Parts: sequence; C-alpha cells; structure tokens
Amino acid sequence: MSSLVGTHGQLGANSCAALSQASHEPLAGTAPQVTVWICIEQEGAWGARPLTEPDLGAGAGDALAALTDHEFVMALAIRRVGRHPRSTGSRTVMIARSDLTDAWLCTRDVGSDHELARVLRDVDLDAIMHGHVPSGWGPDTESVTLICTNGKRDVCCAIEGRRLIDELSNIADHRYWECSHLGGHRYAPSVLLLPAGLVLGQISATELMQTHTGHPPLARVRGRSCLPTAAQAAEIAADPQIPFGTATIVTLETIDEHRATVQVHGPSGSTSIDLVHQAHCVPSPISCEAVSKSRSHWLSL
Repeated sequence: MSSLVGTHGQLGANSCAALSQASHEPLAGTAPQVTVWICIEQEGAWGARPLTEPDLGAGAGDALAALTDHEFVMALAIRRVGRHPRSTGSRTVMIARSDLTDAWLCTRDVGSDHELARVLRDVDLDAIMHGHVPSGWGPDTESVTLICTNGKRDVCCAIEGRRLIDELSNIADHRYWECSHLGGHRYAPSVLLLPAGLVLGQISATELMQTHTGHPPLARVRGRSCLPTAAQAAEIAADPQIPFGTATIVTLETIDEHRATVQVHGPSGSTSIDLVHQAHCVPSPISCEAVSKSRSHWLSL
C-alpha cells in the first residue's frame, strides 16, 4: 500500500490515478454508457460491491440484480457526506434518466428493506427508457452530484474523492452525495451529475463549481452517459461550433473498429466530427491492482 499512498494521504506515484495523470491520458469518451441510473442510499462501511445481498436484505438485492441485468442500466450505492453510521431506518432511492433533451430525476423514501424490495420489483424499465416517470415517485427539479469514494474498490477513489469533498465543504452550496464505483478508478476523483449523466474526472472543486454554472472544463469531461463512447468524444470535440451541453442530436454515422464519423446537431447548427480509435502512447493500469496495458481512445482528426 505504501507505493499507492504517499505522505499526508496523497496518491503515491505508482497509483493508477497518478500514472494516468502523469501520462496525460485523454478523458474524452471514457464515461460508461448508461441511460438509467438507480441510486440507493446505503449507510455504513462499504465493501467493493455494496449493493449486494445481504446488505440490502429482504430480496432487494435480487430485485436490483434483475434491473441491472438490462443493458444501459447502472446501480450505485449513495450516502450522505459525513459520518456513516449503519442505519436500519428509511433510505432515499433515486432514479435518473439521462438523455440529451429529456433528462429527469425522481426520488422516493422507503422505510424498510421489504419496502425497498417491493419498490424495485415495481420499476418498469421499459417505460423509463421511453421517458415515463414511474408512478409513486416524486419528480426532482434539482440536480445532484455524486462523488465516488469507494475505497474498497480502489484506493484512488477514497483519497481523491474525499479530497474533493473536503475542498467543496468550504465553498459549495449544492447537493453532493458520496457514491460507489462509477468506473474509471484512474480518473479519480470520478464525478457524476444527475440527471444529465455528465461524467467528469481528475477535477478540482473550483472546476466542479464552474460545471454547476454551465461551464464544465472540457479537459475534465469524460462524456455524457447517454451516448456511445465515440459520440461522447465527438460531442466534446464539437465545441465551440456546438457549445458543449447544447447538443440536441448526436448521430453515429459510420463506424468500424478504428474509425467513426459523428454528426452533432444543436441550436447553433451542425458539425461533422471524424474520429480515430488510437492507442495512448503510454501504457497504464486500469486500477491499482492491475498490470499496465495499452489503452485506446477515440480522438478527433
């Protein structure tokens, strides 16, 4: 562990996040492709995969597994920033649909594991995919920010995620939650904005505040989860012709193993982005416990 954690709780030079940053690995097009996010409050200490039986109890784990077996659905454990005593009381559940023009977030509180299991079994994923807010859920007009602190999955998330939360505690007035693994330990701190599905990496508190005002630093944007990875990279590359976050349609025109052409449309017009899938010049580990390998990314021509 000493090679991964330096002095004062900082990342060691051999940690996956430090190696990724040192090699200037591109972030564009690295967000997971997810349309529906299911977030379940889970207090107490987390293991590597906190949303499993017996942690959820009363059949809720099985119900959640059935939902996440569907393509483009991801479940996250969330907990409020601060101390995390184990609680057996009520918990907040969120469902978000990420989309370029029809993104929304809804929430509800459940009072027991049995109620959580019933609520999850009643979720109609097909209806949600088609834009319908589930009945019995309250539409939420405010966005939420999730910051991965899942240290049992990778130490980089614990160190960098908590550093970001500490920085934000003095300057931010926003809805922040800790969350479990988002994918991409080496981009820590890894951040998700819902319902937009905007995934960010290696970001500072100041840069995150800029994002909340509608001006995300593009160098920290991994992509919007509602898009395939090539389209994520193209939407970022289309700025400033189509200012990032204003695209209404992003169409993957042609693609093979190494090339893609993406049409990006927005209120200000349209543009065509040609991309190539290319190996990064410096191999890196996907996580702190992994062997360094060549990583490929979609790059605009």
